Amino acid sequence: MKNNEKNLENKSRYIRISYTLTEDTPVHPDLTKITITPKNQIKAGDSYNTSVITAENHSGTHVDGPAHFLRDGRPIYTYDPNELVFHRPFVVNCPKEPDELIVREDIAPAFREIDEENELDFDCILICTGFSEYRETGTEMYLTKNPGVSPAAAYYLRQKLPKLRCLAIDTVSMSRFGRMQEMVDLHQTAFKTQEDLGQPLVFVEDLDLRPIHEGMTLEEVLVIPWQVGGIDSAPCTVLVKIRE
Repeated sequence: MKNNEKNLENKSRYIRISYTLTEDTPVHPDLTKITITPKNQIKAGDSYNTSVITAENHSGTHVDGPAHFLRDGRPIYTYDPNELVFHRPFVVNCPKEPDELIVREDIAPAFREIDEENELDFDCILICTGFSEYRETGTEMYLTKNPGVSPAAAYYLRQKLPKLRCLAIDTVSMSRFGRMQEMVDLHQTAFKTQEDLGQPLVFVEDLDLRPIHEGMTLEEVLVIPWQVGGIDSAPCTVLVKIRE
């Protein structure tokens, strides 16, 4: 490695863009609230501390595998760690009002600004709606009025970006609340295997994208799900390697 490459490497660091799971974590209205119950406590005279955590697998920041909506879809626990490391992440700033749909026309301009001579080889798209501002101060709004991605927008991204493997967002769900058919169509569009659409995607939902700013270069995204056998999706830690 040359000295200048070594210096660049030294300036890189990791930041976390996933939320900490707590009993106050807002969860989708269809899910059970998280509970964290102490079982053994040193302060109660026990020799050690332990806790019982009860959480559904779509609680907090989590990653959806294709098995979430497809009978023959791949569950997240079968993914190799290298399949959940993304070397060409790209942030799409897409400010949205409550309950607003994210359509193709909202996303396409982000790619028009890129020099056409550069290959569109992004493997992870992070959609920043700014809706995370409601997560703590307007929980009801955050859970039931979130913006969502249209099925057509997901199809457009898969066609436009042949190396895309991950779609992530700073809302509680990739789809809008209370629209069952829209939700099914979106997830199936993203997860299905089709020859002209590259690899089936994974979704990462309920991200905190506020630590990312324009002065950063995103070098890598790491999605680290809970290792639990037999489940379609899982809560996860998400790290971004950045350089400033």
